[in-house]
Amino acid sequence: MTSRLGLLVALVVPAVLLAPAVAHAEKVETTDPAGDVVSVGPTEQGDEDLDNLVPAPENLTADVVRTVVDHADPRLRVRIDLRELGRSRNYFAVLQVRTPAGTFEVETDDLGRRPEVEMTHRNRAVECPRLRAVGDRDAARAVITIPTSCLGAPRWVQVGVGVASLETVTAADGAEQVVVFADDAHRAGTISDENLTKGPKVRRG
Repeated sequence: MTSRLGLLVALVVPAVLLAPAVAHAEKVETTDPAGDVVSVGPTEQGDEDLDNLVPAPENLTADVVRTVVDHADPRLRVRIDLRELGRSRNYFAVLQVRTPAGTFEVETDDLGRRPEVEMTHRNRAVECPRLRAVGDRDAARAVITIPTSCLGAPRWVQVGVGVASLETVTAADGAEQVVVFADDAHRAGTISDENLTKGPKVRRG
């Protein structure tokens, strides 16, 4: 998980923080400005030199515009609204779910096609049979559902959301290079190499 989050690296520009609708409720909606995607690369395959970071406002598929966290018993549901839900195979969302017992990380791969989702806690896999993710291309959204039992039935959660897509391009010399487009759903124009910005506490309804 850390290696994936390593692709979501810091770009130092003025940050516009999220706009919370409700601070302490069962369901919280936050908004993120459109056009705040950053790009990393192009870099050689396997190259970790991520210094070439620039705004990429034209990218639609990594651009989160709204997040809805619905914390109920027996499930936590996170809805991610994008400007466009793409089809790239190298397309994923990462959630960091902070609870009183610590932070869980949920990664969804193949986001716009057949989403596959897994969860870890303290770098260890968490078995969670009813963990699932679905995408709706017409609505440009993805919904990730986590049984609260897999999180220890927490009284409250704080959720960070990041979306990224990888595109392979061919350089003039024929070498394959990778460009990463990424967005932190709770910050504008800034992304961290390890920690996503968390939204407000959402108490169990």
